[in-house]
Amino acid sequence: MTIKLNSETEMVGYLKSLGTECRFISMVTETEVKMRKTANPFLVNGGKVTKRSRRNGLVNVNFVGAVERRLAEALGLKASEVTYEAGETWYVHVMTDENKPMALCVDKKTGAKYYLQYFPHKSYETKYYHNDKEMTPAEVQTMKTFEPTRTESEYKPKVITLAMASIRTLKFRKIEVRQTQPKPDNRLADYANVGVGIGQGQTVEA
Repeated sequence: MTIKLNSETEMVGYLKSLGTECRFISMVTETEVKMRKTANPFLVNGGKVTKRSRRNGLVNVNFVGAVERRLAEALGLKASEVTYEAGETWYVHVMTDENKPMALCVDKKTGAKYYLQYFPHKSYETKYYHNDKEMTPAEVQTMKTFEPTRTESEYKPKVITLAMASIRTLKFRKIEVRQTQPKPDNRLADYANVGVGIGQGQTVEA
């Protein structure tokens, strides 16, 4: 069964009721593109660039376990022989009554803004808008030169902590695991051992 939600209040409430149960999600998001300000023509006179996308992925999966499995494989060890401890983050997870972290997060500074932590699978149908006007491919190419460079660890799976206010629609689908099915592609295979874990992500979008 698929659950579709359209308001932040509904999304937050459903995530709380979901607890730590793993779900496949798909959503439509609208986020402001973070760029360098120096000599940036897209930010003149209070200008901004907005990115609208369809995305899908997983919520409530074991980030720490995924890192430990990757490290163990690289070092030729068993996963049980590797221990990884996540570092500091700018957010905290909302906890269940059993004191387990959910996919729902709040910022440490104010404790008032909700975020969704998810493990991305695919982003598609992406369009960019400069001051609400759709950008041409040439404009997008120029705009991307002002985006900050990101560094990624080969051992850490990508995780995105996304502001709930930027999600326009959000769908949840229950995951059914069958032994006869083929394995998921590599981007999701790391999370086969589902169960929530507090993760220090590589990619953060407010």
